[in-house]
Amino acid sequence: MAKRARVSTVGTLLLALAIVAPTGASVAASKRPALAGPDPVTGRHVALSQYRGKPVLVNAWGSWCYGCRTEAPVLAAFARAHRDAVVVIGLDTNDSKAGARRFVTRYRIPYPSIFDPRGEIAGWWVRGVPSTLVFDTRHRLVQRLEGTVTRAELERALRRVRARE
Repeated sequence: MAKRARVSTVGTLLLALAIVAPTGASVAASKRPALAGPDPVTGRHVALSQYRGKPVLVNAWGSWCYGCRTEAPVLAAFARAHRDAVVVIGLDTNDSKAGARRFVTRYRIPYPSIFDPRGEIAGWWVRGVPSTLVFDTRHRLVQRLEGTVTRAELERALRRVRARE
């Protein structure tokens, strides 16, 4: 009798999961959205895939984020210093276009960003902002830098990517 009760309970649980779980949920959970979208300032399409054969750093930021404001001059200087060695892309999340424009102007950001106003892309890729994702030349994620980055951390990340080539 106890065995029959367990089988019945398990069967009920499986049925409940089948009803609640959307079709393809396991497939959808394993696929991150592409790192792509319009730039909040220029409106041009920006995508990780545009930079084939180049290592890429994707920095998740928001104009409202204190840590992002702290690291912005560091990232901008790094991007200018290494423009031939690495691509830097911003991922402006949970922000407004007006806030993004002010941020880009204030910190003289030399690289494009992907506008993610509701955090739908960032929510899949980062745990919070600021965060920097480091991709190798084949765009495999090789490192996550969570929190405000320093110039030394960015230089180490670039050396690590170059060592993989």
